[in-house]
Amino acid sequence: MVFEFFGAKKKAVIAMAHIGALPGSPQYDKDGGLDKLIADVLADIEKLQAGGVDAIMFGNENDRPYVKKAPSRVFPQ
Repeated sequence: MVFEFFGAKKKAVIAMAHIGALPGSPQYDKDGGLDKLIADVLADIEKLQAGGVDAIMFGNENDRPYVKKAPSRVFPQ
């Protein structure tokens, strides 16, 4: 298998833990702050581990609105 850390398994379950909106993004929960952000993702991780997943990836889909086109800028040398 490509990933030796899965051992002899022929199939692996890889889950996704979604991180909430980060500071500076419009959907960031200022009242909850970083403590709530961390507590929420830790709760997801604990549930995924209890469910027996083999690996966990982390994603952040909550920093919206997405920029669909990168701004063109000329940076000074």
